Amino acid sequence: MSLSSYNLLCVIAEKGSLANAAKYLHISPSAASHAVNALEKELSVTLLKRDRNGASLTVNGEMLLPFIRGVVQADNLLVEEAARISGLEKGIVRIGMFESILRHWMPDILKIYSREHPNIYVQIHQAGYSEVEQMLAAGTLDLGFVSLPTQECFSTVTLTHDRLLCITPPDFQPENEGVMTPDDIRRSKLIISKRGYDRGMEAYIKSNHLDINLWHDIDLDSAAIALVECGLGVSILPKLVLDVHPGNYKVYPLKSNPYRTIALATNRQQPESHASAKLLDTIVNYIENISP
Repeated sequence: MSLSSYNLLCVIAEKGSLANAAKYLHISPSAASHAVNALEKELSVTLLKRDRNGASLTVNGEMLLPFIRGVVQADNLLVEEAARISGLEKGIVRIGMFESILRHWMPDILKIYSREHPNIYVQIHQAGYSEVEQMLAAGTLDLGFVSLPTQECFSTVTLTHDRLLCITPPDFQPENEGVMTPDDIRRSKLIISKRGYDRGMEAYIKSNHLDINLWHDIDLDSAAIALVECGLGVSILPKLVLDVHPGNYKVYPLKSNPYRTIALATNRQQPESHASAKLLDTIVNYIENISP
């Protein structure tokens, strides 16, 4: 059986369709379909359901996917270990992160890592908190930045505490100058993006009995910032996010000084590769060096 066909099925599951997987792997949709047909014939199982909207995994395909991913991961580890024994370093590390990490930390981290490990390729997946956790739990990521607390199936290394701040339109004035209280926030409409709603944010909002403005269904932090700039409400965002999204708004600390805890996570049930262990070390050392 072809490892490339196994890998193709993993990418179909990750990208959501055969067409997207073919585009990602730089092969034609017909070649991808032929490879899946051959794999289905060998396994005597229908792996994809095909309709006018494309193709997606069947129930049987979903059941076999963890085993197929295990074969692909085992092959990657075999190649990596053989290269290491031969005095070489080869491999791929798949890491998931939210936008603020990608823009704020990763450029310098990747420079350091590529200089020290030039033959190891780092594959970046940008996503929100929940998507990173889902991909890490499914085995499609080796490492992932998460906001604590997180799932019990992960091993985590705490990196930093990122302070939560409140942004307002330029003409907004809190009751006590210089600090935002829950009462100040209630005087306006609280706008939170889906990707910005992690467990630390959830805890602050629930403990202070705040209501999110449900008129706006937005996904990105940049959209929340744009709505605040237009005077449509206030928002709560981590400092790292605001550092990469300057704009026409005021920034105030929150009275209780809440924060999100950023950690690097791995799946306990997934064997750790040499390449991912080295990237984890590089990230931890980098954060220690830049922390005050």
